[in-house]
Formats: sequence, C-alpha cells, structure tokens
Amino acid sequence: MEWHFGPDTGSPFWLSRARTFDFDPRKDVSTVDDLRLFPNIVDELRDVQVTDLIPRGYPPEAGQPVIGESGGTTGPPKRVIWMPETQERATDWHAAGLAEHGPIRAGGWLCMGPTDPHMAGTLIRDTASRFGTVCFLLDLDPRWVKRCIARGALEEVNLYVEHVVDQAEWILRSQEIAVLYSTPPLLEALCRRDGLVNLINERTQIIGWGGTKMDTATRNRFQNEIFPGAKLVGGYASTMIIGGMVERADAAADAPAVFDPPAPFTIFSVVDSETGKAVPYGERGQVLQHHISRGMFLPNNLERDTAVRVPHRTSEVSDAIADVHPVEEFSGKPVIEGVY
Repeated sequence: MEWHFGPDTGSPFWLSRARTFDFDPRKDVSTVDDLRLFPNIVDELRDVQVTDLIPRGYPPEAGQPVIGESGGTTGPPKRVIWMPETQERATDWHAAGLAEHGPIRAGGWLCMGPTDPHMAGTLIRDTASRFGTVCFLLDLDPRWVKRCIARGALEEVNLYVEHVVDQAEWILRSQEIAVLYSTPPLLEALCRRDGLVNLINERTQIIGWGGTKMDTATRNRFQNEIFPGAKLVGGYASTMIIGGMVERADAAADAPAVFDPPAPFTIFSVVDSETGKAVPYGERGQVLQHHISRGMFLPNNLERDTAVRVPHRTSEVSDAIADVHPVEEFSGKPVIEGVY
C-alpha cells in the first residue's frame, strides 16, 4: 500500500483514484479482507492511459512495460502492464509449475494461442526460454473469431480455424515439437486434419491446454483415446490475473484440473456472486481475484469464471480453484469463448 499510494512511488492512476476513496489505503488496508474496500476498476482499464499505470517509484533503468490486452469479450479491450520484474516472476512461476510434471525432453515448443497484444504467447515463449528451447508462435486473432460467432458467420469461423491449423501443421511437420500449447477447440480442429493425431502422438511429449474450458470427460477423451502418447497439462490464465498457472501435477487422472495461484501476488477467493461471501470448500462460486505486486495493483476483480473452491497447497490467504467454467453473461453481455 505504501508503494502504490505513496506520492513518490505510486502510479498516477492510483494516486488520482485514491482521492475518491472514503478510506486511506496506507492506513486502513492491512489484510486481504481489507482489499474488498477497493472498487472493481477493471472497466476503467479500457480507457486509462497505460503510462498512468506505471508506478513512479521505478527508475528509468527499470525498463518499459509490456502492454497486455484482454480479448474484448465484453466490449473494448482492457489494458494492463507487465513491468520487466512482473514478467520475470510470472515466467518463473509458470516454468516451476510445468517442471512439476516431470523432465521435458529436448525439442521446440509450439503455441497455438494469441500473440501480442495478448499475453499468452509472451508467457509461453518466455517459459520455453527457461527450458533452453525455441518457441513457435502463430497468427491468431481471437477477437475476429468472436465477432464472427456473434453475427452467426460460422462458415467464416471454420475457414479461420482452418487457417490456424494450416499454420500449426506446417510447423508440426517440419520441426521437432516436444511441447504443444493449444485450446480445446483448436485441439478438436487438429484432430480433424489427416495424419496430425498420429504425428502429435509420435513426436510430442506434452500438450498444454487452456484459454477455454475443458470438462473432465473431454479431458479424459483427449488423454486416453486421442493423445495417449502425450501428457495433457492444463493451464489457467487471464489478462487481469497478470500471469498464468499450471495445474497440480498430483491430481487424480479422472479429477478436474486444480490451479493454485501464485499467492501472495495473485490471490483467489471463490465467492457467492450475490452475497460476495466465500462458498464452502467443494462448492462452486465465482472467482474473485486480487493482484498485488510492485508492477501492478489490481484488487477486488470479479473474474468471468466460476470454479469449485479448493484449499490452496501453500497459502492461507488464497483459495485454489478446480473445474473452471465461464459464466454465461458478464458485465451485461453474453460471454463468447470462440477459440480462445
């Protein structure tokens, strides 16, 4: 609180916003529960000048931030910043989570996900570098797919998906790919392309999935019936989380994927969307998250996902989440997942 609301270190955005509060963050916020005092400001991130998000405490040599944008599911995209230290920490956490699933053999990585201004490709590429390998990225615009779905242009969606699969096939057939990151819809599309299932089973060690939901039955079908030669590993991330996490490595094969956020930097609570109170462990609620780091402060943000509340492996202040699903409507607009 001292960093983000001190006049010499706080960002112009938060210093200005603090003047509208009926509390003093530096005096009145000392626990995780106190973070609920803050308003949910994520919609303001659609219009704020991103330079106003940079804390004044960073010296010029700290470097410039990477600017991440949301997928525009509920309107104009929201923007956040990843300062270099934030990006470093997010990559460390993601790499450590993946390493829990066992040694990864040599070979390139392929990310069938959106690249800039979305952060998925950046995170996967940086994680690949932690393992000393290269990462191939594709041209993928999830916003265009969502627009096509919204206006019922399903043939255009199919053509665009084929375009994405073409790009992946060129890489899969010409390069040694040990790790393939994709989304459930794009995995389905890969399965429809002649010869790719066998190729992936023969060459790929890990299939990382995320971006859209995958229920346990679908996951088991992919793992046991379609890609028995590779290991499926789930991921959970969003622009507003400012990072991503890998599912627990010790979960039962037939159980939903469980995700532990990197507390205390990212803290999850699973709450009743009507009352805001935590639901009991084992019950479903909406995901409320706080991000607290020097690079970005984003408290009291109700995510557009529901999940089952699970005890965190290491944190007493954060929940873990399992069996994640998007809400049907968010901010008064229907949620369209598309291919990401």
